[in-house]
Amino acid sequence: MNKARQIACVTGASGMIGSKIVKRLVSYGYRVRILSRSENNFDQNVELYRGGLEDEETLKSFLNHAHLLFHCAAELHNPAKMWVINVVGTQRILDLIQNSDITYMCYLSSAGVIGSTDSKLVDEESECDPINFYEKSKWAAEKIVSKGTDRCTTVILGPTDVIDEKRPGALALPVNGRWIDQLVVFLKGGECAHIVHADDVADAAMFFINTRFDRPERFFVSCDHEQFNTFGGLWSLYHAIDQEQPIDNIKPLPHLPIIVPYLMRRLWRGSCSYGNVRYSSERLLSKGFHYRLGIEGAVRRIVNAQHLNC
Repeated sequence: MNKARQIACVTGASGMIGSKIVKRLVSYGYRVRILSRSENNFDQNVELYRGGLEDEETLKSFLNHAHLLFHCAAELHNPAKMWVINVVGTQRILDLIQNSDITYMCYLSSAGVIGSTDSKLVDEESECDPINFYEKSKWAAEKIVSKGTDRCTTVILGPTDVIDEKRPGALALPVNGRWIDQLVVFLKGGECAHIVHADDVADAAMFFINTRFDRPERFFVSCDHEQFNTFGGLWSLYHAIDQEQPIDNIKPLPHLPIIVPYLMRRLWRGSCSYGNVRYSSERLLSKGFHYRLGIEGAVRRIVNAQHLNC
């Protein structure tokens, strides 16, 4: 089918990942629909369906005759709404697309569903033990999506800590560069920062559109395998790129042993993971996916954004 005639639906289109998926779909020639409670700030060819996941009639119209679905919407902050939106809303979508024209569905979950773990390397087969209510709601939604739908390739993506130029996550420490930020890096510099750029996650969401899976497939989207994806590594990498220095021989900022921040978290929160946990992207990479940005590219994006704002 000609892409110009295919309809792609995106929930959570105003978010970091959803907005980038929308731009890709438009550039590739798809007819794009977004579900949102706010105004349509996208390309004029993007069709807005005003409403939320609780509005079944709007959802029916939104999904009618669609071919692709990217379900990125989630409640991140209000625990009182998380189950209704993240779980019940996802179930409602799955019920509506049974026996539909949709041939590809991508559900954006979170690597956080793993919860606390004693493993140093986590993959898609690792046991999930979510701790907070958000993680529990996303894991419950994953289990709904993992049942799959007829004639539809279903992909579940679990990104780690997603960043972009407006929300730099752990990179805010070297960006701000205050003494308190350096103190944080000295404390937890050896721990994995788990960052991944939203553009890389959006690329992963688009990657399997023309792939056929007989059952739902789950993939972590993580750059934890890269050496600079620690708090100390990001600090040094940011300043090397910012000062246009070669990055071949840079070393992470000196820091305390990772057992120190781990013990502090244990005292403060109780159950928690050790700071050397890594989320594996091996399954995703084995399918031929390539991180266009990775850690170095993500840091360069942040550095360039800071220069433009100066």
